[in-house]
Order: sequence, then structure tokens, then C-alpha cells
Amino acid sequence: MRTARTTVPGISQIPVADIWKKGRPIAGHGKADHTRPRDGNSTWKITALFGLLFFAGYMVGILKGRSEESNFGKLLAAYYMEAKNFSLFTPLFWNEFGSAFLQAVLVLACGFSALGSGFLCLYFAARGAVWGLCASSVFMQGGTRALVIHWLLTCLPDLSVFLVMLWLAMQAHLCASGILRGLTGSSQLRLTAQLRKLLIRFFTAVALCAGFCMLGAASGVLFAGVLI
Repeated sequence: MRTARTTVPGISQIPVADIWKKGRPIAGHGKADHTRPRDGNSTWKITALFGLLFFAGYMVGILKGRSEESNFGKLLAAYYMEAKNFSLFTPLFWNEFGSAFLQAVLVLACGFSALGSGFLCLYFAARGAVWGLCASSVFMQGGTRALVIHWLLTCLPDLSVFLVMLWLAMQAHLCASGILRGLTGSSQLRLTAQLRKLLIRFFTAVALCAGFCMLGAASGVLFAGVLI
């Protein structure tokens, strides 16, 4: 004898536990929506905005570094002109990879916040300002030769890491936007898929950064031995 099954509608929750479950609808939400999200245009627009903010911060950093002399610039120029700071591969790799890993964690955390897109804007603007300040300070203290060495030892490897962070930030923006829409009662099924993609992209970004940092450390040791 068969008995009828009854279901009790559950309370809507953020689907953190279902991030790795594919194609399973959450109770009370019906079937999963497999339609392709139409976020392509907005994603590329926000990516262009991140790039513009980075460039604006870079210009501000250059103007700041040229307008006044600081002990920071002197110490920075002395650091890049000291061969022993770039003579060993292992410490140089861990310094670069540690910085890249912390940046990846920061971008990942922005994807789990409703205000994450705003934090990402601040991150890229601040990153550009630091780059501009470093380059300008090195040039003011050590001249063209110090600036060239600075670019070859640090900025070229950092540029690869920057592109990886920009790629990761694209998905983090989608997740942050989804959380913000979820506060107004939007479906959480699409957010689950976006969070899953963000985690996969994060681990991929960490692996890419490790590879780029290995190449950067090896080239840094090579250039330091020739130029310094």
C-alpha cells in the first residue's frame, strides 16, 4: 500500500553547501534554469572599468612620486640596485608568489560580498597607484637605468599576475552582482553556478600565478646577474 509523500517548503538560504552540485534544484525553487546568462556585455564593461581605474591610479602614482622626494623612493631604488636581493631563486619566487596569492584571495573574497564590485574597483585603482609610485620613485632616485632594471625585475612578471587577477575579477564581479540581486529575492540557482565557477577559476588562477612567478624569479636572477 502506497502512502502519499508530502513536502514542506523550506526557507530560502544562500546555496553555499550546493556549490559543487550540478543540475540539482534546491527545494522550494523548482527546476534549475539552464538558460545561458546574458552577462557578456556587462562583464566586459566592468573589466574595461577595472583597467581604466588601474591606469588612472598609475598616473596618480607617477604624479605623486615626481612631486616630492621620499625615503620610500630612496629605499626602493636602493633595493632594486642591490644584486644580492635577486641572486637566489627560492626566496625571490616565494616573495612574488606570496604577493600574488594574497591578491587572489582578496579578489576571491570580493566575489562573496554584495559590495564586492566596489571593492574590486578600489583594489585595481590602488594597485595602479602603487605601481606608478614605485616606478616614479625609482626613476627619480636612480635614473633611467634603475627604471629599466625595475621593469625587467618586477613589473614584467607582475603584469602577468595582473592579467590573471583581471580574469579572476571578471567572475568575482558576476558573483557579487548575483549576491546583490539575491537580496531583492532573485533566484539562487544561478548564483550557485557562478560561485562554483569562481572557486574553479580561483584555483586555476593560483596555479597560473605560480607558473608566472617561477618564470619571473628565474628571469629576475638572470637579469640581475647581467644588469646589476
